[in-house]
Order: sequence, then structure tokens, then C-alpha cells
Amino acid sequence: MRKFLKITLITLTVLLLILLVGPFLVPIPPLEGVLPPQELADTDSLFVEIDGIDFHYKTAGDGEISVVMLHGFGASVYSWREVAPILAESYTTFSYDRPAFGLTERPIEWEGDHPYTLAASVAQLDALLD
Repeated sequence: MRKFLKITLITLTVLLLILLVGPFLVPIPPLEGVLPPQELADTDSLFVEIDGIDFHYKTAGDGEISVVMLHGFGASVYSWREVAPILAESYTTFSYDRPAFGLTERPIEWEGDHPYTLAASVAQLDALLD
């Protein structure tokens, strides 16, 4: 009986490992018929390349003080659609999609520093504001 239980546990462990690791071993083919972000963007959308990543951003207003609007996880510049016009009456507003969000490129491979770190986010914002 103990031998049967041991074989069953080993079999279940191997199956669990296959289920957890297996999907990561299957290559994903490139998607077909995907539109470029520029075709999906609003008329006031802008794009700029920084460190090999195409960033999507919007700016409005011409106030002396600038307001940078950063979206949260899982969001995009769309989050600011109601707030930006109101702020643009008094300030210069700037919002952008962080890498892998909205219409900004989603780099999977890169050269140099990791584009998803906190330090990279600060450097990207600094470059975007320049």
C-alpha cells in the first residue's frame, strides 16, 4: 500500500510540474493582423522613441506650471481623459503610457538596462520631459 501511495504522489508531482512549466516551453507564434499603435491612437496622441522603446504620450495646455499625470497599474493615458482638459485650462499637462501599458511598446528583449525597473521609469520620464 505504501508503494502505491508513493508512486501516486510522484506521478501527481510530475503531472503538476508539467502543467505549471509546460506552457512556458511552448513557443508563441507572432500575431497576425495586428494594427500598429499609431493607427489606434487619438488625433492628439504623440509618439517618441526613447532607448529603443516607442512611447505614446499626450500633452495639452500652455500654462507656466506643468503637471505630469502618471497612470497606475493596468491603466493608460485614457485614465486622464476627464481630468486632463480641466487641468489644461491652467497648466501644461503631460501624460504617457509606461512600457507595456496603453499604446507604448512592450519590449520583451532589450539591450542595456531592464526597462521595467523603478530606475528605468524615472530615466524614461526624464527623457520624455526633455
